[in-house]
Amino acid sequence: MAKRTFRQAPKQEKAPALAWMTTFNDLMTLLMVFFVLLFAMGNLDPEKFKTFQNQLQSGLGVMQAGTNAGDGIPSDRQRVTTPDQSPPEALPQAAGSENFQALSRTQGLEAEYTPKGIRITLSDALLFDSGSARLTESGLRLLDRIGTVIKPMQRQVRVEGHTDDRPIATTRYPSNWELSAARAIGVVNYFIDQTGIPASLLSAAGYGAFRPRAANDNETHRAANRRVEIILGPVKTSPADVQG
Repeated sequence: MAKRTFRQAPKQEKAPALAWMTTFNDLMTLLMVFFVLLFAMGNLDPEKFKTFQNQLQSGLGVMQAGTNAGDGIPSDRQRVTTPDQSPPEALPQAAGSENFQALSRTQGLEAEYTPKGIRITLSDALLFDSGSARLTESGLRLLDRIGTVIKPMQRQVRVEGHTDDRPIATTRYPSNWELSAARAIGVVNYFIDQTGIPASLLSAAGYGAFRPRAANDNETHRAANRRVEIILGPVKTSPADVQG
């Protein structure tokens, strides 16, 4: 009987792994991200981009040289000026006047950068008697100095009145709401009538005791909460925006 011989079939080579697909997928992902960025940049609001640019430069320390300090919203980090400190180097440049530096050393006055713009904070004692919205003689002189500084800047000017939490109930001012609003409006009217700042650039708001700087737990903190804030916003360059 013949002996049968079995031959093994040749082994089939395995198909090479599709390693190139990994690289291809990465390439497609990068291309998608690239086109998304192009689309986003093509629809970017120039003003928002400018604000972002200023904030980024501020975070990197570029603002210390005052390069873009006059463009509106310089930083989200507050830079406070007190009577015992010299104002930041960029602040007089943003104000466009050397008088701003001297003004910021006034006792009870602070100047700082905020996301809203340049904020000037005045203690209520600089402008008003207790419980009153009538400007004092010294308050009028101070507002004259402030108006002289900010008028050439042609910025939007928002005046905000604030009180402490102690209730007031008079015929003229039934609550702190009316008192804070009346004080802000009084400052706005003085700027219009006596310093020549266009009314179209001015606005007023009263917040009563509801936006305190400190807890109303002692007289020092309450005094800090009784204030008027003058916020200098973006520059207005259109003639229609600066007509009184």
